[in-house]
Amino acid sequence: MNRTDRVTSTNYANPERPAVARALNLAASVAPAAPLTLESVLRDASASTGLSDFGDPSFREPLEVLLASLEHEAELHPLGRAIMRGRVVSMLANRLRIEAIYAKHPEIEQIRIVKPIVIAGLQRTGTTMLHRLLAADPRARALMSWEALNPAPLRGEGDDGSMHRRALAKVGELGLEVLSPDFFAVHPVEGDAPEEDVLILDHAFMSQAPEATANVPTYANWMETHDVGASYRYLARVLKVLTWQRPGRFWVLKTPHHMEFLDQVLAVFPDAVIVQTHRDPQATMGSFCSMVAHGRGVFSARVDPREVGSHWLRKVRRMIDRSLAVRDSRPDACFVDLSYYDICADPIAEVRRVYERAGLELTHEAEAAMRAVSERDVQNRYGRHVYRTRDFGLSPTLIEETFGDYRARFGIRREKPEKSDELAPPPAPTGVGHKSVVAATLTAVLDTFGKQELLAPVGDAVRLDGKTALVTGANSGLGKAVAIDLARRGARVLMACRSGIPDAGHDVARESGSNLVEMLSVDLSDLESVVALTDTLAARRETIDLLVCNAGLMPNKAQRTKQGYEVMFAVHYAANHVLVRRLLASGVIPNDVYARNGRKGTAIPRIVFVSSETHRSSDGIDFDRFGQFVDYGISDGIARYGDSKLVLCTLASALDRSLRLPSGPSVAVHSLCPGPIDSGITRNAPKFLMPIVAPVMRTFFPSPATAATAVVYLATAPELGGDSGFYLHQMRRKAAAALSTSEANTSRLLREGERILAPYLERKVVASAEASN
Repeated sequence: MNRTDRVTSTNYANPERPAVARALNLAASVAPAAPLTLESVLRDASASTGLSDFGDPSFREPLEVLLASLEHEAELHPLGRAIMRGRVVSMLANRLRIEAIYAKHPEIEQIRIVKPIVIAGLQRTGTTMLHRLLAADPRARALMSWEALNPAPLRGEGDDGSMHRRALAKVGELGLEVLSPDFFAVHPVEGDAPEEDVLILDHAFMSQAPEATANVPTYANWMETHDVGASYRYLARVLKVLTWQRPGRFWVLKTPHHMEFLDQVLAVFPDAVIVQTHRDPQATMGSFCSMVAHGRGVFSARVDPREVGSHWLRKVRRMIDRSLAVRDSRPDACFVDLSYYDICADPIAEVRRVYERAGLELTHEAEAAMRAVSERDVQNRYGRHVYRTRDFGLSPTLIEETFGDYRARFGIRREKPEKSDELAPPPAPTGVGHKSVVAATLTAVLDTFGKQELLAPVGDAVRLDGKTALVTGANSGLGKAVAIDLARRGARVLMACRSGIPDAGHDVARESGSNLVEMLSVDLSDLESVVALTDTLAARRETIDLLVCNAGLMPNKAQRTKQGYEVMFAVHYAANHVLVRRLLASGVIPNDVYARNGRKGTAIPRIVFVSSETHRSSDGIDFDRFGQFVDYGISDGIARYGDSKLVLCTLASALDRSLRLPSGPSVAVHSLCPGPIDSGITRNAPKFLMPIVAPVMRTFFPSPATAATAVVYLATAPELGGDSGFYLHQMRRKAAAALSTSEANTSRLLREGERILAPYLERKVVASAEASN
C-alpha cells in the first residue's frame, strides 16, 4: 500500500498488528523480558555501559512507581513489555553517559541556556508545525529525534560524534512504522527531525510520556502530587551537554507537557519566551485521544478508548488551569499566543511575531529554510488520520462544558464538526422485510450477523451513583436485565411493573448487589394506573434522571383496554405519552419546557424508548382514525405491531423536538430496537409457529442481558452527554424511518395525542418541590 493511501483504523480496542509484530510478540512470549523492577533495570544499565554514577537520585522514586504501574496496570503484551523495559534501561544508560561526560568535561557546567523559545501549546494545536519551522532557522538549536533517544555519544563516537545514534534512530523509525503503520499517519516520528523535549524529561522519569503510551494511573497520580522540579533541572543539564556537542544561538523547545509545569519552566529558564498555540478543542480532543490510543496499541494488549478520553479530558483541563494560574501570577514573564488557524494561513507571519517578542531578526536565510520545511511537511504524507471523538466517550457538549471558558478567554473560533461524528444516514433496507413473523425473524437473524461496525458497550467504569432510574416492564426479560445493569452501576432503580412484585425486585437487588431497588405497581394498559404512578412519584417529590420505557407486548389478536384502545397502541404509545408528559409537567423529570427545574448540558435527564425495527414496515400512521380500536388476528398481528412501534418512534422524535431549547436539549430523548431477544415477548405467538420461532430464538438470538447493552448505551454512554435524538438497532447507529422523524408527522402526533389523551394529561398533577420553586 502507498503511504499516502493509508487510512487509520478506528478499532482502537483491537489495533492492527502486522505479521512482523505478531511474530515478534509470539517470540517475546516464549522468552519474556526480565522483571520490571528498579534493581534489575539499574543493574542492566550499569552492565551495558560499565558505569555506575546515575547522578541526582531523585529519579529513583518516580521510576519505581512507573515500573510498578507498567507491570500491574498497563496490560502490556509481551513485545510491549520488552520494548518498555528496553527503553527504561536505555534511558538509565544515557544518564550514566551524561554523568561521565560531566566528569570528563566539567566546563560544561558553565554553559548557559539563554532565552529559549518554549512552545507550550496543547496537543494537536500546530505545535509540531511551528516547532519544525523555528528549528529550520540555521541559528536555532532544537532537540533532534536521534538526540532525544541518545543525548550522549555512544561507544566509538568520541565526545561529540553522532553516526551511531543517527543510525539507531533510523532503525527505531523503521521499526515503529513496521509495528504500527497507522501511528505514522497520526504523528510522524522521524529520526532526523526535531522532537519533543518531554523525552529528555522522561530521563528523570517525571513526564507525561508514560501516560500517552500506556494506562498507568498510579504513576499519573504520583506525577500530579509530587514536585517535579528535579526533572526540569535535569532538562537544563542535558541541554548543556547537547549545546556543548552542537552549539546554536538559541534553543527552541516544545512539548505540551510544559503547560502543566510552567512554574518549573520559568524557575529554570526565567527569560524563556513561552509560545502557546490555540485551536478549537472540539477538533483537538478526538485527534489527540486517537493518537494516544494508537500509541497504546503498540504496547498494550487492551486499549479502552473511553478511559483514554476520560483521562485526557481531565488532564488537558488541568494543563490549562495550571498554565493560566502561572500566567496570571507572572505578568513579568513573556507569553506569545498564536492561533492555529493563523499559523496555517500564514506561518511566516506568525513566526515573525514570535521572533519580535524574542528579540530576534528573521533573516532571509531563515525564512527560506522555513518555507522549504512548510512545502515538505504536507498533511497526510504518511496517510490520512481519521477518528471519531465520540469513540472516546467525549460528546460535543461535554467538550464545550469543559473548555468553554478557555475558548472565550483566547477567542478561539469553532471549526466545522467532523462528519464522522454526525448521525449516520438511514441504512439501505435489509433482510426480507417485516411483513410476517417468518420474514421478521429471518431479517432479525440477518441483521444480527451484519457487518456494520458495532458501537462499544459501556464498561463498568461508567457509574450512576446518586442518580435515579425508572424502568417500565422490569419484572422480566430485557427490562429486568436493564434494571440489574443500572443498579450495578450505583443507580437507585425504580421498577414499574404489573406483576412480579416483590420477587423481581429481590432478584434485581441480589444480582446487582444493590440495596437501592424498589418496585412500583403499574398497569400500562390502564391509563388510570399510569396517572396514579405519576402522582405517586410527584407526591414523593422524586427526581428521575433516567427513564427507560421498555414495556412491550405482542398479542396474537386484538384486545381492548379499559379505555377502549387496542392494547398495543395503549402500551406502546398512549401509556408512554401520558407517563412522560405528566412526569415532565410535574418536574419529576427536570426540564425547562414543561417545568422550570431543568438542568444544562451533560446533566440533562435521559429518556430511552425501546422500540423495534418493525416500525419500518408500517405504511404510516392513520391520523384520521388515530386511537380508534382496530381489530386484527393472527395473520396481521406483526403488521399492527409495526404500526404501534412506528407511533412510538414518532413519539420519541416529537419529544426530542419539543424538548429542545435554543441552548440545546432540555431532556435527551433516544430510541432503539434492541434486536431479537430470547425472551418472553413471543409467548402469545400462534402455537403452530412456535416450533419455528422458539428454536430460532434459542439458537440465534441473544439473551436479555446481552441485548440490554444497547439500552444501557443510550442510557449511560458519556459520549451522548448533552445530545438527543439517537436511534440504535442493536449496537449499530442508524436513522429511524423517515415517517417517524418528519416534522409534519411528529407535530401532528403531538396534536392528536394531546387531543385524545387530554383527560389524562390535563388532570392536575402533584407539583414537585423543584417545579414549584
